[in-house]
This record gives sequence, C-alpha cells and structure tokens, in this order.
Amino acid sequence: MDFIRTFSLICMRRKPIFVNQTSVTRCFCQKASENNSKKIDKPYESAVDRLYKKLMGKVPQSVVVVTTAEYDILKNRWMNKGLTCTSFTNVSYHPPIVSFCVNHPSKMHDLLLRTQHFAIHVLGKDQVAYSLEFAKHVNDDIDQFARVPHTQGHEGIPIIAGCSAVMQCRVHSVHTVGDHHVWYGSVFDAVVSDNAPDTLLYYFKSFRSVGDEIFIKAFEDATLPYEDWTHEAHLRMAWTYITEYGKEKATPFIREGIQHFNEQNKDKVKFGYHETITGFYISIVADSVNRTSALTFDEFITKNSFLFDKNVISKYYTKDRLYSDDARHSFVTPDICPLPC
Repeated sequence: MDFIRTFSLICMRRKPIFVNQTSVTRCFCQKASENNSKKIDKPYESAVDRLYKKLMGKVPQSVVVVTTAEYDILKNRWMNKGLTCTSFTNVSYHPPIVSFCVNHPSKMHDLLLRTQHFAIHVLGKDQVAYSLEFAKHVNDDIDQFARVPHTQGHEGIPIIAGCSAVMQCRVHSVHTVGDHHVWYGSVFDAVVSDNAPDTLLYYFKSFRSVGDEIFIKAFEDATLPYEDWTHEAHLRMAWTYITEYGKEKATPFIREGIQHFNEQNKDKVKFGYHETITGFYISIVADSVNRTSALTFDEFITKNSFLFDKNVISKYYTKDRLYSDDARHSFVTPDICPLPC
C-alpha cells in the first residue's frame, strides 16, 4: 500500500467539520522554535461561547494520543510524554499534513517546541484505558508508559502498540488561536492496522474535560479496567457527577453506577457495594465541592487531599456501626460526628 493511500485511509476515519465564522481575529503563525506558552487569563464566557461548546459537544470526535520524546543526557534515557486529545484533523493530502490542538499554556506544547517530532495514535474502541492514562495530569518524573506496551520510533518517539493507526510527523508549524495552540505536522510515516477494531469515538454530554468525559463513559459502560477502579477513581466519579448535577440529583447516578460496575466485574469484586460508605463519601465530596473553588479534578484533589485518607470515615463511625449488616444495605447516620450538611 503506497504512503498517500495509507495516509488517506487514516484521515477518512474521521472527516473534518468546518465552522463558518463571519469574524475571526487573525493569528500569526509562530515559528516552532518559539516558546509561546505564557499563561493567559480566561476570557468571559458569553452565551454564544456556551452555545458553541454545546454545538461542538454533539459532534463525535475521534480520540487520539499524541506522543513525543526528549533525550535526557544527565539521566541517559529518553523522557517519553503522551497526551490524549480529540482535536485531530486532516489538513492536506498533498502533502500529507494533520493538525491537533493543546491547551494554552501546556507542558506538552513546550516539549514539542524542543523535540520537533511527534506521533499521532488513532485509538481503537478497546483502548479506553490508554485514553484515560494519557488524559491524567502527571508529574514530570512519572513514567506514563510503564503500563502501556510500546516501541521506539523515529527520534525516540514512543509508538503505542495495537492502535487502529499511527502517524509519525515532523513539526510543520504552530499557531496560537484563542485558548489553544494549533499544531501542524508533516506526516513522513503511517501505518494502518487491518485487524484493529473500530475507532474510539466520544462526544461531550456536558462541559466536562476530555479526561473526565472519557472516564465517566468508561465507568458507565463498565469498560473501565478494574485495576483502574481505585479509591481515586471513586472520588473522581463522585466529583464529576456532583459538580454537574448537584448532590441530590447526582446520588442515584453514583449509587446505581457503582452497583452496575460491580455487577459487570463480580468475579473481581471482593468487598462489594456498601450503602453507608457510599452515602458517606457522597456527603463528604459534596461538602468539599461547595467549599472549594476548583475547575478541574486535579485542582479539587490538591485542595482536598484529606479525601485520600481512607481512615477519614473512622472520625465519623465506629467500626461496629459501620460494618453492621444494616449499614451495608441501608444508610445509617454516624455515631461519632455528624456529617456536614
């Protein structure tokens, strides 16, 4: 299969959608060697802004992971980085050029300015775990690829195994448009898997972030890997529903969601659903949401790190009361300290 045909097959998996704008502020192309990641103030969100988000939320987006790597001379190894995004678009067939967007500011943007190479991985619908892995905020010293099978491509770029398609690119140019950096890449190598499942797609049900939306969809569909159903994942699920619906309306989503997920993983579940523990964390997370100004889950957890203390519930319940049969099957009030209103 020739290169251009391979590139065409990749890009045909998602046709680009163009929005006609009558008035656009022209942004000048930034040389790929410039660092333009200074923090910008969030503009006021008008009614048109909100409607635009809602409109774009109804357009299915393909989920891709962008990867790059930089060699660390001091550590004598490649430092790999990956990022989940849903803004992948075909720009040109002749020559083959693609684009994607990253937030402004962004560490990934800064890294791409230095590396000048990247790979775009089109995920299959069975690769939800990868989309979640690279949607997380991680410190620079964390190896994002520790649990992700991969090989090394051009200039050390990590190539994720088993994807529907992969393109390796050289940086063509980058623009700063509004609150995003738009990266353009010249494709010099492309691979399409004939055996891969359909492409992973998603759309926004609300104004959630990419990571939150993918996470909640995987939770609701019970496609979230059970090993990723951690205490932090429980908190993230509760935070997402509560910030979107409020405590009262979120409660049935949380309760029924946990029960459904447990049922789909009944061969792996050891402890099982507990009504009082669930109700306790709903109350504690809701109270923390009300007291905390946080735009993202990472900000929320940073400001409420006590939620990671699994013994926090012992400040409210004695063991005898918490682990009674009544407490497992129906909510019982605390016997040490009352829950926050």
